[in-house]
Amino acid sequence: MTPAAKKKLILSLIKDDLISSKLLRGLNKVGLDADQYCLFLSGTIFDLMGYPNNERSDEIFSEYIKLTEQSDNVDIRETPNSLNGLANEIYSFLVKKRRKN
Repeated sequence: MTPAAKKKLILSLIKDDLISSKLLRGLNKVGLDADQYCLFLSGTIFDLMGYPNNERSDEIFSEYIKLTEQSDNVDIRETPNSLNGLANEIYSFLVKKRRKN
């Protein structure tokens, strides 16, 4: 896979994770236990980006989760592509942290 194709795939997965996580948090807020429907896309994202399974990656994962929570403030019905910017921001964050890891 070319680096450009890999980046495109990871960005797509991040955007899908933002949508899925937003939905699960919304369902949990109204009293439904939706956590069992988590797709665990973040694990795939971290694997594709070459993160090792260690304590530092766990810390970065916690920061990743906080970043995904920003999608709660985005109305994706009005502007479906509005998550692209956040997905790019998260991707850049992960690349930066990967270099330091």
